[in-house]
Amino acid sequence: MAISAFWVAIGTLTSRGLGFIRDLIMAHYFSRTATDVWVVAFRLPNLFRRLFGEGALTVSFIPVFTDFLKSEDKRDARDLASSVFTMLFVALSILTILGTFGAGPMVNFLSSGEGFTSIPGKLDLTIHQTKIMFCYIMLVSLYAYAMGILNAMRMFWLPAVAPALWNLAMIIGILFFRHTFNIPEDVLAWSTVAGGVLQGLILIPALKRFGYIPRLRKWWGKPAVKRVLKAMGPSVLGLSVMQLAVLINTHFASQLQEGSNSWIFWADRILELPLSIFAVSVGTAALPALSALWSRDDRVGMSEASLHALKLSLFMALPCAAGLLVLSTPMVHTLFEHGRFTAKDTLMTASIIQVYGLGVIFATGVRVLAPAFYAMKNTWLPALAAAIALFCHVIIASILTKTNGVVGLATSSVLSGGINFLVLLVAYQKMVMALNFSNLLSSLSKFMVASLGLILVASQHSIIEKFLGDSHLARIFALGMNISLSAGAYFLVSYFLRTPELIETVGEFSKRIKRKFKHSS
Repeated sequence: MAISAFWVAIGTLTSRGLGFIRDLIMAHYFSRTATDVWVVAFRLPNLFRRLFGEGALTVSFIPVFTDFLKSEDKRDARDLASSVFTMLFVALSILTILGTFGAGPMVNFLSSGEGFTSIPGKLDLTIHQTKIMFCYIMLVSLYAYAMGILNAMRMFWLPAVAPALWNLAMIIGILFFRHTFNIPEDVLAWSTVAGGVLQGLILIPALKRFGYIPRLRKWWGKPAVKRVLKAMGPSVLGLSVMQLAVLINTHFASQLQEGSNSWIFWADRILELPLSIFAVSVGTAALPALSALWSRDDRVGMSEASLHALKLSLFMALPCAAGLLVLSTPMVHTLFEHGRFTAKDTLMTASIIQVYGLGVIFATGVRVLAPAFYAMKNTWLPALAAAIALFCHVIIASILTKTNGVVGLATSSVLSGGINFLVLLVAYQKMVMALNFSNLLSSLSKFMVASLGLILVASQHSIIEKFLGDSHLARIFALGMNISLSAGAYFLVSYFLRTPELIETVGEFSKRIKRKFKHSS
C-alpha cells in the first residue's frame, strides 16, 4: 500500500506542482473580479465531476470490478467496464445539455450576494463561462472511469499524473492566448476544456494495453451494473452533501467583499497540495487492498491496514499543519504577491490558510477512513457523516461569517470537518473492529514532538530572509531553504525517535531498490 501510495504521490505532486504554477500565473495576470468569475463558474462542473466521476463512480465501481478480475476469464470484467462506460456516457451527455441551458438560474442562485451583483457584468460573465465549461463534466468523468480501471489493475502513476496536462493546458492558454479572445477572461474557460480533453487521451494507450478500451454495450438489466448502481446511490448522496458544503461556501462568500471566493480557492489549493500528496494517495492505494481484505472477511487484516494507512497519512499531516500555521504569510507573500495580487490578497489568503492548517488533520482522517467503508460496499455511512457535518457547518457558518467574515467561514469548514472525522471513526469502531488506539496515540506523540522541531526551525524565517536579502529571488530561496530545513528537522527528530512510519517505509524502499539493482546486474 505504501509503495502504491508513493507512485500516486509522485504523479499527484507533478500535477499539483503545475497546478500551483497555474494559480500563480492566474493571480498575476487577472483581477479579483476575473478570478472570482472563473472560480464560481468552475464550481458547478467541478461539483458534478466529483459526484459522478472520480467520486461516486470510482468508489462504487472498483470493488465490483475487482471481484470480476479474480476470475480467470476476463470477459465478464470487460463487459462490466463497457456497460458502465455506456451508462456513464448517456447520463453525462444529458447532464451536460441540461447544465449548459440551465446555467443562468444555477449561477444566479449560487452567487446572489452583493460581492457579485454589485459589480457590473460580473454575474453575466460567470454564466457565460459556466456554459463553456459544463462539457468538462463529461471529459473529466470519463477520465475518472479510466482511472478506476487502471487503479484496479494496480497502475497508479499514470492516472495520477494525467491531470498535469490539464494544468499545463491552462498555463499555456493564459501565457500565450489570453489576448486572442474578445473577452480575455474566456481563455480560462476554454483552457479548462482543452485540458480536460488531454488528460483523458493520455490514458487510452494504457487501457488498450490491458484490453479495456470501452465499447458501447447494453447496460440496463445487468446484475453487475445493478451492483454498481446500488453502491453508487448512497455514495452520490454522501458526496452530494460534501459538495453542497462547497456551494454553501460559495454562496456565503458571494455575500462578502470581492475576492472572497478567490482567497478561499487559493487557500484550498495550497491545502490540497499536501492532502493530495499523502491523504488522497494513501486512500487511492488503500481502496483496492481494503476491498480484497474485506472480500476475504479478514477484519483483523483490514483493521491493521486501515490503522497503518491512517498513521502513514498523519505522519505527514501533522508537520504540514504546523508548517502552514507558521509559514502561511511568507509563503503567500513570496509566491503570489506580484502583478495584480496585492498585499490585501496576501493578508486574507494567509489568514484562511492558518485556519485551514488544523483542517489538514481532519481532512486526512476522512480521506483515509472513508475508503474502508467503500471497500465494505457501505456508502451510506460516509453519506450520513457528511450530512451531519454539513448541518453543523450551515449553523456555524451563518454565525461566524457575520462576526469574522471569510475567516469565520473557513473556521466553520474546519470544525465541520472535525465532526465528519469523529463520526467516521466511531462508526469504524462499531462496524469493523476497534482500532489499536494505544498504538495510534504512541505514533501521534512522536509526530507531535517531531512537529515541535519543525516549528522551532520554521519560526526563524525572518532571520533567514534578512540574511539572504530582500530581492524576490532571495525571498524564494529563503522560503525554499526554510521549508527544507524545517522538513529536515521533522524527519531527523522522527529518526531519533525511531518512528515506525519513517523506518519501515525507508527500509521497504531500500529493499526494493536493492532487489532491482541485483536484478539489473
